[in-house]
Amino acid sequence: MAKFSWDRFKKSCNRNFMDFLGIFAAEDRFIHEHRNKSSRIAEQDRYGTDDHDQKDKQ
Repeated sequence: MAKFSWDRFKKSCNRNFMDFLGIFAAEDRFIHEHRNKSSRIAEQDRYGTDDHDQKDKQ
């Protein structure tokens, strides 16, 4: 009985830990994507788009 409950505990602990890591990774990815997007929007508001630079290079 003790071995069975220990195996069950290890399995559930592993599953819970992997779920936690997945949630943590998703939150981290969301925060960094949002930060990157908001900084690009702020720069566009401040300096405008760089479409003119792209056309001059072509």
